[in-house]
Amino acid sequence: MLTVRTFLPIAIVTSLFAGCDSPTNAQAQAERAQQEAQQKAAEVANELDKKVADIDQRAERETDKALREAAEELNEAAVEAREKTAEAQKELLKAREDVRASTTRKIEDLEKDVADLRAKMEKKMSRVEADKVMKDLQDKSEAVRRSLRELDAATSTNLDQVKKGVSERVEELDRAIQEAKRRV
Repeated sequence: MLTVRTFLPIAIVTSLFAGCDSPTNAQAQAERAQQEAQQKAAEVANELDKKVADIDQRAERETDKALREAAEELNEAAVEAREKTAEAQKELLKAREDVRASTTRKIEDLEKDVADLRAKMEKKMSRVEADKVMKDLQDKSEAVRRSLRELDAATSTNLDQVKKGVSERVEELDRAIQEAKRRV
């Protein structure tokens, strides 16, 4: 009968042989493990590639959307700017025309005064002196008309300055007429 003393060494040797695979088996298991690891790595890489591609597509869609929105906003701003520019041009034209109309009326009234003065000056002054005063009045009247032509080139930034110049020349003509009236 087998005793524990005899059985134990046999069990240990048997278990050693049973626990150890042959080198071929170990090699095959190692190759299988390596293939499984490579397959798992390929699956992970493939999944990662899919996620990256999905992120790239979403980013591209968002970029396209942002670009379209920006383009729409720019177009809207451009349309609004053109509308405001057109409105400003209309206002500028109206302002020019208002100045021109009121100044033209003043000039016509002042030139009537000049015509009335001519006859009176010829009676009270010498011809040379009357011609000199008339020449001065005509020069001042022409200066007003020149400043009205400058009005056509006036922009919204310098319109007030041009209007002031027109007004000053009209006042100069009016003062010259008033001075001539005092002389006759």
